[in-house]
Amino acid sequence: MNSSFSTLVLVGLMVFAFYFLILRPQRKRQQALQQTMSELEPGSRVMLGSGLFGTVLSVGAKQVVLEISPGAELTVLKQAITRVVTEADEDIDEPDGEFDDETIGHEQEIDSSAPDIAPHETTPEPPGDPRTGPTGNRE
Repeated sequence: MNSSFSTLVLVGLMVFAFYFLILRPQRKRQQALQQTMSELEPGSRVMLGSGLFGTVLSVGAKQVVLEISPGAELTVLKQAITRVVTEADEDIDEPDGEFDDETIGHEQEIDSSAPDIAPHETTPEPPGDPRTGPTGNRE
């Protein structure tokens, strides 16, 4: 009788732990995601699950149209949006169209006097027609 009672208590503890460690946090995440989806509006900055940032252009019943770069639009399902972005999430400034050495790295100098192909290199002859063979005669 004592072992069946301890087994019942152990099963009860496992159900309790399962609820508080898995089901309850998952339900909170789902509610937060539903709230985020309901708050989407044009002009919002959002992040997709893949880490892609975009600005909401329009919101439909199931889809959202994002602008991921100037002039580049992307249509995604609402479920792909993980959260609305805050200033703290973005650590780079918007590009102004000009790049400097710090942005793209140091430029390398190219010797324009060097030929594209070194003198000792030759380009291989293209193979003959596969139907006729290398001699050009059908076999």
